Amino acid sequence: MNRIKNTEDWFKLDNASKIYPSTGNTRWNAVYRVCAVMKERVDREALQQALDVVIERFPTYNVVLRKGFFWYFLQGATIRPVVTREKDYPCKKFDIMNREPLFRVMYSGNRIMAEFSHCISDGNASTNFLNTLILKYLHILGKKVDRGTLLHYNDAPKEEEFEDSYSRYYDPKGEKTQFENYGAYHLQGAKELKGVVNVIHGEVATDKLLALSHSAGVSLNEYILGVLAYVLYNKRKYDAVNKNSKRPISVQYSVDLRHYFPSSTLRMFSGFVNTILRETSHKDMTFDEILQAMVKESRERCTKENFQKFINSNFSFERNWLIRIAPLFIKNLAMKIAYYNQADRLSSLIITNMGRMNVPAEFADYIDRYELIIGPQKYNNSTMTICSFNNKTVFTFVKTIKSSYLEREFFKFLQDHGVDVFTSGNNGGRKYDR
Repeated sequence: MNRIKNTEDWFKLDNASKIYPSTGNTRWNAVYRVCAVMKERVDREALQQALDVVIERFPTYNVVLRKGFFWYFLQGATIRPVVTREKDYPCKKFDIMNREPLFRVMYSGNRIMAEFSHCISDGNASTNFLNTLILKYLHILGKKVDRGTLLHYNDAPKEEEFEDSYSRYYDPKGEKTQFENYGAYHLQGAKELKGVVNVIHGEVATDKLLALSHSAGVSLNEYILGVLAYVLYNKRKYDAVNKNSKRPISVQYSVDLRHYFPSSTLRMFSGFVNTILRETSHKDMTFDEILQAMVKESRERCTKENFQKFINSNFSFERNWLIRIAPLFIKNLAMKIAYYNQADRLSSLIITNMGRMNVPAEFADYIDRYELIIGPQKYNNSTMTICSFNNKTVFTFVKTIKSSYLEREFFKFLQDHGVDVFTSGNNGGRKYDR
């Protein structure tokens, strides 16, 4: 069944989403947040009215996770989603056991926030939800805003928005991704208490950032990869007494597969690229050398051919007859092992670049900036995201350690190269100062 029409309807998790409920733990179940920072304080009643309408346009989001004998599955929620005021750290774990819906909408001050489980969507798809919600919210407030290319809240959901696009593009006779067997270098530091999430935002002028990357002859995404690898490379030199310092530096970034395989799905359809710093000698590498090494890696790995292999590899695991007949508790064990070997273990840092927000021009009159927060990972203690809107690019670092080395050195590098950075955050693990 593809469509959710009432609470008795159910549908399968898509291929990539099946890993998350099987591998979650008390600290982690793959939650992320999309956020718009408005120019005025949020009207909760208007936001609730908007949500009441918009959730009908996105029925696959108001769902709960159910446990079957062979697989987890999703079912329509029995409760009306309610806008709540934020009162905890970002990306709090969903209470799956008590059938909490796998998304939530919150506000605080001038922020409108929506959090999702990766079981139901990815960041690129769920920004459609946030922007449609904001469109309805502004219309309720009497603002004149054109819909532009946004999904309109009055339109009926489309069948293609419900599809599992991994299944659609799976080629059973195609090549598969080769297993990679290494453990990446990870930043070390004193762990925060369970549930504490450190969030640091850095806002820069997009035009200056683009000028910096273009002067180096690379794209913005490639330049950021180079800077992060350079920062991690310098930190690793001071970890010489730790066996962790012998491990390779690898920066992983997510990719919206809709750019390579046409799809209108509002569910998960993302891939990832692990860019490994290839060190050719024992001498210290310069930034330019590291940048060019990371650019070469990225361009070789970020191809449609490799993403096709990724889809084939993931889907063939699900289609394996031994996996299909195994009860869920056996699948959970197999997926935990697979996730450990082929996910966080392979990357020193995970980044997501949402690029420039494609929204109506009038949004700039009411929205100051966008933010994306990827919740803490299972094994990796740091993530970074990038959002651009109205000549403002926001870098967001999320971590579960006390050390501020990564973001401090990253922002210092940009400032040393002529890009001013304005920082904010939740002050070392405490809630935001409002």
